[in-house]
Amino acid sequence: MTGHRGRLGAYLAFQARDFLLLRAALPTVLVLMFGWMMVKTAPGGIDWAAPVPGQRFLAEIVRVLSGMFITLAAFLGVARLVTDDRSNGYFRFLFSKPVSVVQFYGQQWLLTGAGLVVLAGGLALLLGAVTAPVNVVAIMTVMGLTWMLVGGVGFALSAATNYDAALLVIAYVVSSALHAFKDAPGSTMAPWLQQLTRLTMPLHRLDYVRDELYAGNPMPWGHAAIVAGYGAAFAVAAVVILRRVSLSR
Repeated sequence: MTGHRGRLGAYLAFQARDFLLLRAALPTVLVLMFGWMMVKTAPGGIDWAAPVPGQRFLAEIVRVLSGMFITLAAFLGVARLVTDDRSNGYFRFLFSKPVSVVQFYGQQWLLTGAGLVVLAGGLALLLGAVTAPVNVVAIMTVMGLTWMLVGGVGFALSAATNYDAALLVIAYVVSSALHAFKDAPGSTMAPWLQQLTRLTMPLHRLDYVRDELYAGNPMPWGHAAIVAGYGAAFAVAAVVILRRVSLSR
């Protein structure tokens, strides 16, 4: 059993390199670039600690940059997680030794999620160092919940199909549009479509959690639990698919 864990651990360096170079690099570079541009556009001599205009301007920067990084990083982090190895035949090399497919991809999924949370916190600390302290814990929490939801759904799609990236984007856009339509004042959405909307990704709840945390309010645990539970259910579905369906297809 110890030897099995050792063989799985030997892939950590490969998975960490894949995370840093192929999944985390682009959103990190974009946020650093846009962050530098936004800070430079601030009025000269601005007091970042002052409520107006410093804190108000900083809050807008945090919202824009965190939204950019968190959304893009979650999509890039999970896109084709299993698909590339399956469609390119890499799985024959990866699993030529007795390594569990489920544990290998489960380890990669967890490593990516943890890495994104830590990276989001590091970028928030960097922004706070050049302006004024920001709510690092809130940003890391939203990154973690976004990974649970987007990463969980994407993991299941990647385990099940070679079209996971496109399907994940469609699921995200359709879910967001349906919830916006359902919750709009005077909505005329048909009852059957309202019930169907309840089954889609709870992005509206994720947005509510984000807004509350960024405003400095307590965690809305009910909404957070639904977001995390929805994503966790799809992550479990990914495990079931990987256990029961061969990669050679």
